[in-house]
Amino acid sequence: SNANMRGLVQFIADLRNARARELEEKRINKELANIRQKFKDGNLSGYHKKKYVCKLLYIYILGWNVDFGHLEAVNLISAQKYSEKQIGYLAMTLFLHEKHELLHLV
Repeated sequence: SNANMRGLVQFIADLRNARARELEEKRINKELANIRQKFKDGNLSGYHKKKYVCKLLYIYILGWNVDFGHLEAVNLISAQKYSEKQIGYLAMTLFLHEKHELLHLV
């Protein structure tokens, strides 16, 4: 369940505690590099894909540029678990504007 997504909760707490924009940016860049590497390595469970896409969504709604992870989000839509599917659809709604080339994959 979502209650188990400790990494996400901790990441949000870290950002809320960042006293300055520079600290927030540093923490976000570190997280983006980590997520990018995890996606590149592949072989992630649905839970981990969902968690990383949630982190990307959070970074995105804070106003930062998120230029990767969109395909992973699309892939969540075909997951068996409703909670993963739900995050996939949410990500699509937020990440992709009307004419985005990935929309035809949905």
